[in-house]
Amino acid sequence: MRFIISSNIKANKHLYMAVIFLVIALFLFWVSSWILFYLKTGFSYEGVFSLYLTDPEFPEPVPTAQVIEEVHIQLFLFLFYFITLTSLFLRKCTKSWIKISLPMVFFFSGIADIFLPLAIVLWGEAFVYPKIVAFFIAQISSGIMLFMTLKLYLSKEEKEEPPNRGLLYSLVFLFAVGTLLFVVMNTVLFSIKVGFSPSQIAGYYAGDPERFIRPKTLLGMMEVIYPHTLAMSVYLFTLLHFAFFTNLRRKSLWTALAFLSALLDNFSGLGIRFLSTNLSYLKLVSFFALNFIMFFVSLWVVYAFLKHRAKSGLLL
Repeated sequence: MRFIISSNIKANKHLYMAVIFLVIALFLFWVSSWILFYLKTGFSYEGVFSLYLTDPEFPEPVPTAQVIEEVHIQLFLFLFYFITLTSLFLRKCTKSWIKISLPMVFFFSGIADIFLPLAIVLWGEAFVYPKIVAFFIAQISSGIMLFMTLKLYLSKEEKEEPPNRGLLYSLVFLFAVGTLLFVVMNTVLFSIKVGFSPSQIAGYYAGDPERFIRPKTLLGMMEVIYPHTLAMSVYLFTLLHFAFFTNLRRKSLWTALAFLSALLDNFSGLGIRFLSTNLSYLKLVSFFALNFIMFFVSLWVVYAFLKHRAKSGLLL
């Protein structure tokens, strides 16, 4: 995360080269978002309606659990996209109100774009148009930030502006707020897919004939464990290293407990399936421990930066 606090990226040849390719990758991600949304919906009301409510070939509406899982994944991707792009954009030599307004518009429209499909499934077609509008606002605002950032780093003449500490604090604040939402969605998803009782957890992994649940296969479990091990490690590292800028006590202990809980939460399912269903208690404890730590640390970061909020006015 050195580019977040580095005072002059262009002066560091190797970091500068890496950042150029990073911005290009962010641009390709942005383009892919347009393509994916078009292929799914055709940019139309009818396309969004069919995607979430009913399809002539599949008249059943999309299950709520499936939408919540999609929200969970998209929120994870969005938070990293947001903090990476915005931290680079803030170095652009431009007016302060632009540096404040564009990231704010991008963040809140992006969050709305992610959560509105859930509103469509739960409360109906009234949220179809807001979903389309939120998508376009998020894409346009992030697109403007991307092109301005690309111009900054591809132009040898244009100078970087040292990162404003107040704006960086506000960026971390928004990331922590997003993490609070992420923890809530993670908990809701777990309650729907698995359940909060040891017997439900044991049945989810080892099989439960009464609920028509087959035992999980080793392949199926590894397909989940494999990406989650890296994804959660990177996410925890990002969140916890922001906490080191606060006065949170026993930071090393919180860090160790967070990573230990994540590993146990990720791998305890294997133990339930192949060793003993009694390990469902370990799964339950590690899941709640991990989510509590993420929620508490995020809340502490929000509290710390609200207490010492920047004079820029972003956190009014």
